[in-house]
Amino acid sequence: MSNALGDFLRARRTDARLQAGLPRAAGRRRTSGLRREEVATAAGISADYYTRLEQGRETHPSDAVLDALARALKLDPDAADHLHRLRDAHPEALRTEPAAASVDDAALVARMTMLVDAVRPNPAYVLDRLSTVVAANPEGLALHEGLANLPPAERNTCRSLLLDPRARETFAEWEELARGAVAHLRAANVDDLQDPQLTALVAELSAASPLFRDWWGGHLVQRRRGDITHVRAADGTVTARRYEVLHLPEDGVRMTLWLPAV
Repeated sequence: MSNALGDFLRARRTDARLQAGLPRAAGRRRTSGLRREEVATAAGISADYYTRLEQGRETHPSDAVLDALARALKLDPDAADHLHRLRDAHPEALRTEPAAASVDDAALVARMTMLVDAVRPNPAYVLDRLSTVVAANPEGLALHEGLANLPPAERNTCRSLLLDPRARETFAEWEELARGAVAHLRAANVDDLQDPQLTALVAELSAASPLFRDWWGGHLVQRRRGDITHVRAADGTVTARRYEVLHLPEDGVRMTLWLPAV
């Protein structure tokens, strides 16, 4: 049985950065991050209750308990929201980004294609919850070299960032973008982390990319938002670009629009 809530708590508790500011214990500390007892004390709950949460024997903590755990684990707003969603997630519940979004949905593709074409020559693409391209203008596809040569169902920006070495040359802040893509993949699928399409993609990327495996195993969570990054052209010229992310939850997709950084 899946224990997504407990897995998330365990992964975030063992983050070595949580040790900053702790008093130095005698001898070498065997546990990375915080011990269960330390998290429980910081959150004001019993160690036994916290242990039951991690082990999946308690699955419905109150909002107050989750808020206290978020503070104890120093979760940012996205991760704290994710913690609440994990408690509330059910297989039959609507996803944060619905499963219906697909490159096979002709009506959706047509609508999104009109949208990305309207913003040319600015690069733009629309992605589903798995980061597969639903629609893109030529400039948007060109940002991920080689993507245009793939069948539509295989155009996945997370896969491109992690597995195609050309992405490291294109994006100067490649690691930040790739890490963010992995973090968003988890956030976008919080309502059903056992979805077969998701688990197949995770298995593929985990087998091919040690970085993906580490980041996914660390339960990183971050919703994609706008930022400034630097893009390297084929001639070596580096240009600052701002990307903005527009979420369309009713359609289960998000649009990324690349603009000049001014």
